[in-house]
Amino acid sequence: METVEDFFFLKNPLEALPLMLGKFLMVNGTGGRIVEAEAYLGKDDPGSFAFKGRKGKKKEALYRNQGSCFIYKIHTHSLLNIIFCKEGKPGAILIRALEPISGIEEMRVRRGRKKKIELCSGPGKLTQALGITQKMDGQIINKGEIKLFKGALKEKEEISFSKRIGIKKGINLPYRAFIKNSKFLSRRGDLNP
Repeated sequence: METVEDFFFLKNPLEALPLMLGKFLMVNGTGGRIVEAEAYLGKDDPGSFAFKGRKGKKKEALYRNQGSCFIYKIHTHSLLNIIFCKEGKPGAILIRALEPISGIEEMRVRRGRKKKIELCSGPGKLTQALGITQKMDGQIINKGEIKLFKGALKEKEEISFSKRIGIKKGINLPYRAFIKNSKFLSRRGDLNP
């Protein structure tokens, strides 16, 4: 498989969002196809950490160079975001769900689950399954353990958009993209805005 080019991360997160679907996220040989993701924009996006300013560790992370990993903890789970846009103009895409492809037995051990559908069907589940930790925060995609490989939609697969999940502000914006009818999504249905 061929990794995505560095210039891919110069795109606006909303432009890149549907293009993320079908690509392969791999960590040390373990991973799968991206089937669900969410875009977060800058200071004008109420759902973004960058909303209304730059002060704070999470806000500052969104101003890193494009292609950087932004991994933060929510409750007990780590979540993986990839920075898009040029430095100084914040934006990110949260990887929400994968279709497991490689290293499935290792994922089962890490997750303590046997069913393939339970391994990566959520942003916290997929980081646990792939062994993504806070120590990987700041890594540049394809320059460290976390790799993004080219991929495309399969025949008859369709992309749908909906509102984002698990946030309190900016919830009605259609910034979640997913492969319609994938059984590996974090949530079923369109969650229409």
